[in-house]
Amino acid sequence: LEGWSEGLPAGERLAGQVAYLQATPDGESVILTTAEGEVWAFLVPRDEGAALAFGDVAVEDLQLRLISWFHTHPVSDALFLGPSGRVCASCDEGGRLRLWELSKGRDPKGLRTLSFTSALTTLAADYEGNVLLAGSDTGCVHLIRVLRWHQAYIVHTLRLSESGVSKIVAVTHESGVLVAAVLFFNQKIAFVTIPLEEPELFMQGFANITCTVEDLCFCKAEFEGEDPKLLIVGANKEQLPCMWIIAAPPLDFQPSISELSREDCPMWGMKLGASTRPQDKAVAVASLSQEIVVVGFASGAMKIFPPPTSFGPGTNKLQPTEPDEEMPPHSQYITRMAISDDAQFLYSCSMDGCVRRTIFEDGGTRRLDMEKTIHNPFNGGVVQGVGDASGQLLLTTGGTDGLVVWSDPRQNVHTPEPGAEGEGEDASREEESMMLSVDDRDAEAFPVWKPISDEEREAMMAGENDDPELNALVLAQRRALSLEVEALRKKLRMLIDHNSSCPELEQLQRAEFCVDFEERDQIAKTTKERCDALRAQIEKDNVARQMIRDRLIKEFWEPMRGKGCQITSLASNLAVSNYPERIVSDEENATLRKLRAMRQVEHLENGMVRGPSCPVGLKGDILLGSEMFATGGEGYVVNWWHAGSIAKKGEQVYNDQKYLYEPFELLSNSRRRLQIHLLQALAVEYRQAFNDLFTKCQGEKRGVLEQIKEKVSRTKSILNELAIQEDVPEPQTHDHEDDQAVLNVKDREIKAEKWISPEERKVMEEAQRKEEERQRLLRENDAGTRALNQMMGGTLKTKKDLTALEITLDKEAWMDEIPEDDLSELQLVALKEFREKEKALADEQDKYRKQLDAELKRLKTETQELAEQFEKVLKELHHQRFAHDAKFFCQELYCVRLQLALLQSIEDGLVLRQSTQDVEEARSKLRDAEEALESFTGDVAAKRARQDDRVKQEREVSSAQHFRQQFAQSGLEPEVITVLLQLFRKRKPQPGAEEEGRKKGREEAREPPKGPGPEAEGADAYPDLGAPDAAAGAANEDDVLIERPDGVEEEHFQHMLELRQERLRAEVDVQRGAVELQEMGGLLAHLQRERDDAAQACRQLEQELQEHSDLMKREEYDIEILFKLKQGQVEVPQAAVVTDYSDAIVIQNDVVESRNTRIIELGKEKVSTLETIKEFRKKLSLIQWEYKMLQMQTTDLEERTKDVHMLRVTKDLQSLLKGGEEGRNKAEADLLERKIEHLNSTAAQKEATLKKQHAAASHATKLRKMENSMLEKKLREIQANVMDREHIRSLRAPQGGAPQGRDKGEKAKIIGGGGRIVENEAMVRSAQQGFRDIRSRQRLMDAAKRHTEEIDLLTKELDRLRQKTFPSFIQLQQEHGNPDHR
Repeated sequence: LEGWSEGLPAGERLAGQVAYLQATPDGESVILTTAEGEVWAFLVPRDEGAALAFGDVAVEDLQLRLISWFHTHPVSDALFLGPSGRVCASCDEGGRLRLWELSKGRDPKGLRTLSFTSALTTLAADYEGNVLLAGSDTGCVHLIRVLRWHQAYIVHTLRLSESGVSKIVAVTHESGVLVAAVLFFNQKIAFVTIPLEEPELFMQGFANITCTVEDLCFCKAEFEGEDPKLLIVGANKEQLPCMWIIAAPPLDFQPSISELSREDCPMWGMKLGASTRPQDKAVAVASLSQEIVVVGFASGAMKIFPPPTSFGPGTNKLQPTEPDEEMPPHSQYITRMAISDDAQFLYSCSMDGCVRRTIFEDGGTRRLDMEKTIHNPFNGGVVQGVGDASGQLLLTTGGTDGLVVWSDPRQNVHTPEPGAEGEGEDASREEESMMLSVDDRDAEAFPVWKPISDEEREAMMAGENDDPELNALVLAQRRALSLEVEALRKKLRMLIDHNSSCPELEQLQRAEFCVDFEERDQIAKTTKERCDALRAQIEKDNVARQMIRDRLIKEFWEPMRGKGCQITSLASNLAVSNYPERIVSDEENATLRKLRAMRQVEHLENGMVRGPSCPVGLKGDILLGSEMFATGGEGYVVNWWHAGSIAKKGEQVYNDQKYLYEPFELLSNSRRRLQIHLLQALAVEYRQAFNDLFTKCQGEKRGVLEQIKEKVSRTKSILNELAIQEDVPEPQTHDHEDDQAVLNVKDREIKAEKWISPEERKVMEEAQRKEEERQRLLRENDAGTRALNQMMGGTLKTKKDLTALEITLDKEAWMDEIPEDDLSELQLVALKEFREKEKALADEQDKYRKQLDAELKRLKTETQELAEQFEKVLKELHHQRFAHDAKFFCQELYCVRLQLALLQSIEDGLVLRQSTQDVEEARSKLRDAEEALESFTGDVAAKRARQDDRVKQEREVSSAQHFRQQFAQSGLEPEVITVLLQLFRKRKPQPGAEEEGRKKGREEAREPPKGPGPEAEGADAYPDLGAPDAAAGAANEDDVLIERPDGVEEEHFQHMLELRQERLRAEVDVQRGAVELQEMGGLLAHLQRERDDAAQACRQLEQELQEHSDLMKREEYDIEILFKLKQGQVEVPQAAVVTDYSDAIVIQNDVVESRNTRIIELGKEKVSTLETIKEFRKKLSLIQWEYKMLQMQTTDLEERTKDVHMLRVTKDLQSLLKGGEEGRNKAEADLLERKIEHLNSTAAQKEATLKKQHAAASHATKLRKMENSMLEKKLREIQANVMDREHIRSLRAPQGGAPQGRDKGEKAKIIGGGGRIVENEAMVRSAQQGFRDIRSRQRLMDAAKRHTEEIDLLTKELDRLRQKTFPSFIQLQQEHGNPDHR
């Protein structure tokens, strides 16, 4: 077979050696299994009467067909190729890559296999499914062209590293380039680009990362000219879960070294947690959008994070980022997460064998759409899982359990139809080998990638120039252009770098570095078109939203008479809402007026019937009253006010209460319907009453706010006067307090920042500039402002209007310039008056400040009191809201119960009509069944009579007597007649069972059919079905070969045969009649059963109808009363949803209290009995204890007596007994008492002496303090005088240095009487400062000397007092021991 299949097309050829053969049970076919996992079936060739030789069988005769296939090694990865989802790719650890269709098309096999010598670990493809990337454990990446899957071939193979490939992720750039990121087992990440027009692998380098990578994926976002960004999750050096983003290098990047720099691949990091536990490790990642990243953890948790924003790879100093949301977790390790192409579906797989699909909707909401356990969790669960572009089909694998393509059973999903393959591909590939084998372990054929240096690149270009097959001119032009472009790039890059490092004023705009104006204009044009389209779409969406808004307002807002709003507290979070009210239509108002008029008429009728003017014919009528059902003290009945009142005592009376029926009067449905309308109107009145209170409270709050605002304004003015910077909160109304706030959009509610184009910004700036210029001109040309500034300094306040803090005293210049000693008498008087005014102003300002402080405190207190006062009002309104809610909901509940009663009544009526109709139908069926039974019973009786005639005739014809009578006149001998009789009775030999059956049929024909019963019910109603025909039996009997005996004439023999035929015909008629009777008996039994069933059904329906009628009669006067219990206790077991109180009863608290009182009395009696028993047992225990104590005392006395008898008498004991020891002790006690008295007298004397010394020292200290205070006062006066004189002299002295013409060391000139000289201010100040320093130093030294002497004196006195108070043992240096021990 292996040799034969070599000549077949690729789709019909066997792959691998034949491993197993198994024939089918019928021997027609054989099942064949190959070593490559293919299962085939073929027919076994056969040749009647001869053995087939090996060469005689043609391949076409075998009719080979592929039944199934499977991977022979664990599956490592699988995916869908292209958005159609009809072709899949899968690889295994044995190096087999299979491309297969979900639904078989024209290709007989429906799969192709590519073989590699190394294990394949991962797969990735572009969006269209034209290019496939496969990674192996040898570090190779294979580029496979799969534009037509049955003609797939390897385009390029590149070994990137010595380490194996762990995972490949790819994304298609808008420029038609496939960007791939390759993760290796050594935790390195490489970036590879593949141009899709001419597929080839271009290595860009390895990203510089220092972390443990667990999973990676590309960010889900539009590129818009940017390079793709790679998301990575793993752990940093401290084994903390982290997430990074690495930007891919530019698409035209040419690597010169293997490692990519940070400038080429920027990196952002983020810490996901602060735990190093294994279950908190991040193991999977998926990107839904630019703002949403889903991360899976080893514990099965799934969390949503924002993308990293901290630049740089370091995450040690970062704080853990809290997740935006936590999704429902899996129970075990997350193995794979994938996102659909439209970012709507998230697929998550776990080691628990579960596959979950989560839908992310446009509004940001998410919901769990499907969760199925597909793979065995004990074999590792789900290894890989991915969905198609539509999100309907899923492809999952558990590694060793094969591949499963499945969908949600709730959706009617069909596998994609196979596509028609194109005919334009190279036909030479049609007959290529189905399995393409590649030895990627060959290091020589596939060396490890190394970057090309600039010298090597130039050498390669030179080698291309030396190629004689290439056009020299084209190569030269290309090289010149490439060099020129490269030089321009370098120069432009240098200029840009230099421009970025320049000062801000010298920097050029980015647009000035443009070199391709056509491309720039094209980009600008495209951008403008996109912006216009986006603006049009936004405008369209806004118009649609505005229409929806207008429609909502018209449908829901305008019909509201009272809009909903709140009143919020000024001091807490308390808020009270009103009741929204709708506009009542004219029809509803008319209906309510009619119902009220009807109730008024009914009240008048009731009064007339109960009054003396009642007609005679109506006096016998019975009016239903509450006295028939209640005593009048049931205050817990809802909507029942006894004793003629329409409201309970202390309650507000509403208009519609007087029209309500009493709860005991709601007997008919018409009354229930009328009561529902009245209750709804009463609920409306409840809401209106509360809304009136709400409106009143709103007015109070407005008044409080106005008062608080006035006080806040005054507080701010006081703070301004006091020059205090303090933030005074001013109360504002909440948005919910305005009933129109829901329709008004405020600027703070718009979170998105409005984008302003440069043109709009320029227009806005120009308008602002013009407005500022207009304001400036207005201020300059305002005559009133100029006059105010010129005449009154810009203010309208006069001196009388100024406060004490605003008043300032103008000090004349001479008061600071002339010394006080040189002032004249008038100047001294003026200076004194100024100082008095200044002091008075200071006192006035201090007094005014205190007044302002007191007023400020008073304002704050009053503001707080206003807020607290309104808080009390609002709390009272809050309680009113609860009270009105209770009444409102109670009436709503009553309406619901009445509506349920109406629905139950309607339902009972419908059930009654349906039951009546069912009973009529059952009776009709019963009559039809009885008529059919009666008619068929007559037919059976007639048939039985005819059958009896046939049996009688058959017996007569078959009897020997009848036969002999036929030959009585023939003249034959009796012996001959006997021989003829034997021939007459001769029958064809038949089996015994058939003969018995004939006899049984004859007997049954003679017996009448039985009626319905257990035997008839089990009998066959159609016994003739499948039984042989009686006429056929008779024909068979007629075929019996009878020879005419000797001595019998032909005439007599023929007569015997005629008689025999007559007998046979009679037997056939009897048998047919018996069969017909048996069949009619079965049908009769069937009709009787139908009649009985119809009668039973009719009786059952009549019983149900009667029961339902009785139920309706009972419920006609079954009134449902609502109870409103206060401080009650529910003892009914509560159900999970709704508790059934149908069999519950209400017990008065008097009954419960009486029972409790009796229980307490019995308990007290029991407690008293127990107390008596306790006291008695206590006495018994006390007696037992006393008995034991007396026994122990007796034992102790006996032991003491023994000790006294056995005591040894010594001399000391004898003296003690005689009383000598007491005298010695008394003498010692007297001696000690005398010592104590002596010490007390000595201590008293010393205490008196010390008190005298302390009094003298205190007196001296007091005198010194008085002297020091007097000296200090004089010192302050002297210092003040000196400072005044110095200030006056400094003012009189000329400013500057020494006088002109005076040299150093020259004496000052005498300029006045008394030897006054010219003074230099600087010299005077320096001399005075030196004198002050010397004087202060002298004072400090004197004080220190004086303090030292006082300390020495006090120290000596302290030592003297210590020596006098305490004994000194200075000379007792050595310790003397006990004299007895020497």
